Amino acid sequence: MSCCSPECLSISDYIHRYKPRFYVVIVFSVLTALSGLIPLVILSQLFRSLPTQQAVRIALFLLPAVFLPFLCQGATSVFCHRLAFDVVRDLRKAILSLTQKLPADYAASHRAMLKKLALDDSAEFETAIAHTFPDAIVSLVTVLVSLLFLLVISPVMAVASVGLLPVAVWAWRQIGRVASGNGRAWHQADVKINQNIMACLEGLTTLKVFNRPPSSLPPLKDALQDVAHLACDMTRRSRWSYVMVFLCVGTNLLLVLPCAIILHIAHDLALPDCLFSILLGMGLMTPLQRLMFVSGTLPRLRATIGRLNVLQAENTAQPVALHLPVTVQTDKHDYDVVFENISLERSGNENVLTSVSLTCPAGQVTGLVGPSGAGKSTLLQLAAGNIKPTSGRVLIGGHDLEALSPQEIGQLICPVFQHPVLLGHSLADNLLLYRPDLAENEIVDALAECDLAGCVKRFGLHGPIGRNGARLSGGERQRLAIARALVSQEPVILLDEPTAFVDPEREFHIQTALARALEGRTILIVAHRLATVREAAQVAVMEHGHLTALGQHEDLMEKSALYGTYACHQFGDGAMP
Repeated sequence: MSCCSPECLSISDYIHRYKPRFYVVIVFSVLTALSGLIPLVILSQLFRSLPTQQAVRIALFLLPAVFLPFLCQGATSVFCHRLAFDVVRDLRKAILSLTQKLPADYAASHRAMLKKLALDDSAEFETAIAHTFPDAIVSLVTVLVSLLFLLVISPVMAVASVGLLPVAVWAWRQIGRVASGNGRAWHQADVKINQNIMACLEGLTTLKVFNRPPSSLPPLKDALQDVAHLACDMTRRSRWSYVMVFLCVGTNLLLVLPCAIILHIAHDLALPDCLFSILLGMGLMTPLQRLMFVSGTLPRLRATIGRLNVLQAENTAQPVALHLPVTVQTDKHDYDVVFENISLERSGNENVLTSVSLTCPAGQVTGLVGPSGAGKSTLLQLAAGNIKPTSGRVLIGGHDLEALSPQEIGQLICPVFQHPVLLGHSLADNLLLYRPDLAENEIVDALAECDLAGCVKRFGLHGPIGRNGARLSGGERQRLAIARALVSQEPVILLDEPTAFVDPEREFHIQTALARALEGRTILIVAHRLATVREAAQVAVMEHGHLTALGQHEDLMEKSALYGTYACHQFGDGAMP
C-alpha cells in the first residue's frame, strides 16, 4: 500500500511522508541539547583562563545564553506536537476507513480491539512523537557531548561517570523481560476491560433502573481484578530491578566524587576541571535514565505496530469486491434474494440454521414467521452481510455477498432491525445517511409519515438526539429507522418486526406509508403479527432453524400446523393482532 494512500497503516510510510518535518525536529532537538551545554563549557573555559573578578563580569554578559535552551525547547515542542497530531490524525482516519471495509461480524466481535487501536494505541504514537522522540534525541546528544568533554578533561572521570551504567542497563533489561513476557496478557486484559466497559455503557439505562453501579457487574469486576493481579505480579517480579536502576542513578556521586578527589590530590586534575567534571558526571545519569525509559516504550510501540499489521492483513484477506453497476440505485426490479443451502453453526456445534434454501422474488414481499429462536432474524442478518454462513451462500441480484464489500452491500440493502443503530447528531443526519441529496422538505415529510412530527418540535431537524438516539423513546427510535427506509433507494429492504414498539393506530399509518414507498422493491419482513404479512407474495415458516413451510396465507392455513395455530390465535376471535 502506497504511503500516499489514505488507508496506510505503515509507520515507516508515515515517517517517509513527513521526513522533512522529522528532520526539523531532529535539528531543534540537537540544538536544545547543545544549547544546554554551551554555557557550562564557556564558563569552564573562562574560570580556567581568567582572573576571578574578570570571569564574573564576563559571565554576567553570558546570562542571556541561559534562555537559549528554553527557546529551542519551545520550538521543538511546537514542531513535535504539530507533527504528532498530523500523523495520528492520518493514522486514525486509516484505521476507521479500513474498519469500515471489514465484515460486520468481524468488526462487531473485535470492536474493543478496534477501539483500542483507534484511541489508546494511536495515542501511544502521539506521545512517542511529541515527547519520547525529542526527549531521546536531547538525552542522547547530551550524553555523547558530555562524555566527549569528560574524555578531554580526564578519561578516568569519563569512565567513572558511567561506571554504574552496566548495572543499571542489566537491571533495566530484567524489567523489560518481565514486561515483554506479560505484554500479550496485558493487552488481552486491556481489551477485556474495554469490552466490559462498552457493554456497561450500552446497558447504562438498565443499570440505573436497578440502581446498580457498573463496578458491581461480575464480568467488569473480574476484568479489573485480572489487570490488578497482573500489575501486582509484574511489580513484584521487577521490584529489585527497579531498586537497582534507581540506586545506580541516584548514587552516581559515590563513584564520581572519590575519583575526582583522588585525581586532584595526585595533581592529575586541576581544581576547576575537578569541580566541572564532578558537576558534569553527576548530571550524566539523568539523560541516561531518560534513554532507558524511552527504550521501555519500544515494546509497546512494536506491539501496536503488530496489531496495525493484523488489521491491514485482515483487509487484504477480504475477497476482491465486484464493482456493481451504477444502475443499482435506480433499477429496483432485478434484485431477488436467494439463500442457497444455508447453515449456520454456533460454537459448541449447535446449529442456528440447517440447510435453509429460500428464494425471495424480486419486487415482492416475503414474510418470515415462526417462534422465537427459529432463525428468522438470523436470515435477515445474513442477507445484510452482518454475519457469514458456515456453509452455503447468499445472493442478491445474482451477486454473492461473499464477493462484495460492505459499501457495495450497502448499495443493495436497507435494514430496519428491532434495535436500530442511529446517529446521535440529529434527525436529519439519520435520513441524510441514506439519501445525502434529500431536501429539507422531503426530510420533514418522511418524518411526518412516521409520526415523528413531535420529535421535530422537540429537537428540530438538526438538534442532537443523543448517542444512538438516547433521547428518543424505543418507539421513536424504531420509527426513525423506518423513516430512513422510506427515503432510501436501495432495491432490497430488510424489516425485522418494524412496528414492534408501535401502537396499532400508528402501525396502520406507518404500514400504509411503507407499502406506498417500497412498492416494487424486494422486501423481507420478519413478523409475529400475521396481519403484517397476510398479503405477502409468500410467507416462509421457520422452526428450530429449518424452513418447514412456504406459501401464501391461504395455503399455509392448510399445510402448516404452526401457521394455522398462529392464525387461529390471532384471527380466530376476530381481534386485531
